[in-house]
Amino acid sequence: MGIWAGPGFDLYKEGQDRFVEKTAKIRQHANSLGLYLAHEIHPGTGAACADEFNMLVDICDGDACLAVNADPSHCWEGEDWETRFNKVSDRVYGCHVKNYTIHQGVPLRKMEPDWHHRAMQFTDLATGDLNLTRYVEVMMKIGYPQRYCEVMGTDSAPLIVEAESNYRDGDATSADGIAFVRDHLCFPVQEGSFEDAMGA
Repeated sequence: MGIWAGPGFDLYKEGQDRFVEKTAKIRQHANSLGLYLAHEIHPGTGAACADEFNMLVDICDGDACLAVNADPSHCWEGEDWETRFNKVSDRVYGCHVKNYTIHQGVPLRKMEPDWHHRAMQFTDLATGDLNLTRYVEVMMKIGYPQRYCEVMGTDSAPLIVEAESNYRDGDATSADGIAFVRDHLCFPVQEGSFEDAMGA
């Protein structure tokens, strides 16, 4: 439990002021170079959920360099990945592809040094709890590919495999992940709708 504010103190406001002050110089430099600082919304970072990231943007007066590197594998504590990335949709400039599973009956916050026994475990792309095809479709819906291509001057936007598994070797996980993206997540894009074809 956190006691954030009380008579004579407000740790939340102090933290906000500290973030603005400590990032001012790097944000100014990024903007001068036309760069984006892509934050991976993640437990233990400046923003652990979409609302916290949007708060950081707000306290920095909407600074355009503050961006998001999407990663759906860190949405396992109440905020699902679709809700998260819809909330920060116009700030997504990077895209990781990663999967995980939650083992039932094990507390998510249990202090367990052996990662084989933790509730949340990363997996190879094909066997985790996430539907990664739906994830890619949401990335398309929120404009990630167009945004990336415009900034980078490319014709396509990458789906970055972040290989991590609690059981499979890292090199094997990487090779499997690259093949999975190639075979399942790169597909011809629909250019119209059923209604268009029917003349509706």
